[in-house]
Amino acid sequence: MGWNILLTRKFIVAYLFVFVMLVSSVVLQETDILFPEIAGMAMGIIVFRVPHWIKKPVHLWLSPTLGAFLGTSFNELSLSPLAKIWVGLVVVVILMHIFRVNFGPTIPATLLPIFLELHDYVFAISTCVFTFVIMLAAFKLRKPESLQGGPLQFRKKTDTLIITLVLGVWIGLGFVTKLEVLVVPPVFALIFEVFHAEKFAWKLIPSRLAVLTTTAVLSVGVYHLLGGSIIWVGVVNVLITMLLCTLFKSPVPVAFGVSLMPLIVPAWGTWGFPVGVFVTTGLLMCLTAGYRQFKSNRSNP
Repeated sequence: MGWNILLTRKFIVAYLFVFVMLVSSVVLQETDILFPEIAGMAMGIIVFRVPHWIKKPVHLWLSPTLGAFLGTSFNELSLSPLAKIWVGLVVVVILMHIFRVNFGPTIPATLLPIFLELHDYVFAISTCVFTFVIMLAAFKLRKPESLQGGPLQFRKKTDTLIITLVLGVWIGLGFVTKLEVLVVPPVFALIFEVFHAEKFAWKLIPSRLAVLTTTAVLSVGVYHLLGGSIIWVGVVNVLITMLLCTLFKSPVPVAFGVSLMPLIVPAWGTWGFPVGVFVTTGLLMCLTAGYRQFKSNRSNP
């Protein structure tokens, strides 16, 4: 992945798409329009062209959209915020398994409206609109050969149960310690996907950890330097993130979601946020690599 990717049509199109989301939020004076993972989805589909995302375009629209509506509706339950998030996590994971969905961003789409305690459906509607466009882009980019083959079986129930429990415990830890910086939805999406991958080697951790942590550090810096301006912070942070992905030769779509998180919650705009990203990403990725190695050793004694 070379530096010339910044001048390619695919990056410019994805970049303008994110810009439209940022401008829409400012013009309509609705911060709930902002869904950081939209940036990650746009880059993942249009620029990096993640194979298993493009393979089933309809899931790119329906899964996060239904997740966003479900998450918002769960705020009507007479439960504590943490309990609502746990319920949302369990329900969406069960639905993803029933409908055989492998799209990780479905999880943050469900959890974010609960975490933000949203009671209107602006977030859900905007998610529906933007993911619909992303779906159309995926249909256009999908090639006939990408429909052939694929895994022989869907992810194992045991793996899904374990990672759901891990994420639930991690979110609970964030609430109990009152450290919101440990709750990093884009990272949860990444961990959920790689945990189910056939292989995830230890050597893959450093570059991804470097991209995500550096993105968090610079994003917070830009957020304070530009006075929290939604448009300027967004366009600068997305550009910086692409430069980091290029520098570390590691295309990490969720990093673009991380880059926009300071615009959503005050705690994510503090200097504790990069620490939270580093700890969350590092520990959960190490757990994932260890688990995949354990599974591999059992399969090949």
